[in-house]
Amino acid sequence: MAGMTKHAYQRQLEALITATEIPGRCEITYKSVFGAVAAYADGEIFMTCGNFGLALKLPGDVCATLMAMGTGSPLKYFEKGHIKRNYVVLHDHALNDRARMKRLLDNSLAFIQDGRS
Repeated sequence: MAGMTKHAYQRQLEALITATEIPGRCEITYKSVFGAVAAYADGEIFMTCGNFGLALKLPGDVCATLMAMGTGSPLKYFEKGHIKRNYVVLHDHALNDRARMKRLLDNSLAFIQDGRS
């Protein structure tokens, strides 16, 4: 993903959201963050895309499981930056599995909605 523009990152997020049938369930907006683009559902960040790849906000145990399975890596916006807690950068084999991505996005949306209450 190195060399992509913020517009390209947003298009990637939009394509994933459309493919997994998220639209209509909540208001999706996008903002630039640290050279990347983040997707927000009803004002809460749940996904981000940048030169690091595509990351979802998920419960810590889910992130740990995905990393242990080799499906994801920790999120760092910058090479020497700190690891963002409750985020996992998903590897291509997860991103290319539409049914799995729908489940992960559903889990992410439920996680951020639970955090609001």
